[in-house]
Amino acid sequence: MRDLTYGLVGLALIAFTSADAVAWFMLVVALAPLGDTLVVLRHGGSRATAFGIHFATAVVVLLDAALLFAL
Repeated sequence: MRDLTYGLVGLALIAFTSADAVAWFMLVVALAPLGDTLVVLRHGGSRATAFGIHFATAVVVLLDAALLFAL
């Protein structure tokens, strides 16, 4: 549900605001997969899952934010 909410808010920002607002949103949203990485690692999950899924997602979101800031 969290990811769906982030996606819908992101779409609304894309439709109704500037690229800077979307970039700031993406920067904040990147905290969620970073937190998920820590949760997986602290609760005995595999490092492959933590870094291959959650951390990689955070990196992609941060790259997207950087590209939006560059516009």
